[in-house]
Amino acid sequence: MKKNTWKKLLVSTAVLSAAGFAVAATQPTTVEAASKTTVKLWVPTDSKDSYKEIVKNFEKENKGVKVKMIESNDSKAQENVKKDPSKAADVFSLPHDQLGQLVESGVVQEIPEKYAKEIADNDTEQSVAGAQYKGKTYAFPFGIESQVLFYNKSKLSEEDVKSYETITSKATFGATFKAMNAYSTAPLFLSVGDTLFGKTGEDVKGTNWGNEAGVSVLQWIADQKKNKGFVNLTAENAMSKFGDGSVAALESGPWDYAAAKKAVGENNIGVAVYPTITIGGKSVQQKAFLGVKLYAVNQAPAGSNTKRIAASYKLAAYLTNADSQKTQFETRSIVPANKEIQSSDAVQSDQLAKAVITMGSSDTYTTVMPKLSQMSVFWTESAAILSDTYNGKIKPSNYLDRLKQFDKDIAAAK
Repeated sequence: MKKNTWKKLLVSTAVLSAAGFAVAATQPTTVEAASKTTVKLWVPTDSKDSYKEIVKNFEKENKGVKVKMIESNDSKAQENVKKDPSKAADVFSLPHDQLGQLVESGVVQEIPEKYAKEIADNDTEQSVAGAQYKGKTYAFPFGIESQVLFYNKSKLSEEDVKSYETITSKATFGATFKAMNAYSTAPLFLSVGDTLFGKTGEDVKGTNWGNEAGVSVLQWIADQKKNKGFVNLTAENAMSKFGDGSVAALESGPWDYAAAKKAVGENNIGVAVYPTITIGGKSVQQKAFLGVKLYAVNQAPAGSNTKRIAASYKLAAYLTNADSQKTQFETRSIVPANKEIQSSDAVQSDQLAKAVITMGSSDTYTTVMPKLSQMSVFWTESAAILSDTYNGKIKPSNYLDRLKQFDKDIAAAK
């Protein structure tokens, strides 16, 4: 569909949303019943049960709209939607880092101003940033995700885990460095002030790791091989090493919480924000990537049916409102993006949720993961540099040149 047509549809959508389906209201009841609007919805895998009541209530409140709900792997949302947008869902869930490519390809449009304002008012600043691209809002946030520190309370205290140096002097810290996980380790460069695709994460030429701060990160990684308090892990043995006491602390996300709790026992599992860490002689706050869970609207299946488009935006807003986010926390432990639900007693009394919320509260602890397509190149290139450094394949005298080349390669990536 042509760009101008999209704009016309978007204007129509905003008008219909504001008027509460005024067009439909002018039609006779019999015609309205015969022309029921069906909206196709893709929800994350294994989440359908948690959305049944939400969707049922939406249909009750929006007479004449039927929602066809299907589970879909949201990590492949971009791939699945772009195959044939006209046959994909009207509303679908996705991780925020896929948003930029969907906007650039024309699949996702800027949402009506009414909804953008609601999101800005109700959700956290970091989650709003995840729903935006080049300063405009394109999707609806409903959850946040960040790695945190898991630790064994029988070996380390709440005070101990505030500093990496204390953790590794009193006990042990484990991470996968031999086969580097760039998602976990690359944010060390952000911790020392370097940027990835610029401060906003949207400048292709804005990566600046080729400097003394970047060199200090590589030197720190190399030094961990001689650190008696550091234990190299693999993806396969991380939880068993945590369980048998080989490591007293490690960093992972909510997806590993159940396994971590099982490994050390419910009474011993501690969760904290990332510790401070000394790199290049300076104590800095270690950062993580922040992920934002979104729902987006794909106008293609509706064609020129503005009523269906308006219903799709209404559904996306409903799926991500405060009550729906509360339900997702209660049923699936999704940490909410909504400020009101974040501050509730139920959320604040949950140690995992509280740590994730603190991590996602500002850029002190996290950087919203960039949405550019060049991220696919970033993962491969950064993992190679990081693991080669730990494994001694890069000499310290070559650190700076290697990082400068990395900056150039990322800037030239398509």
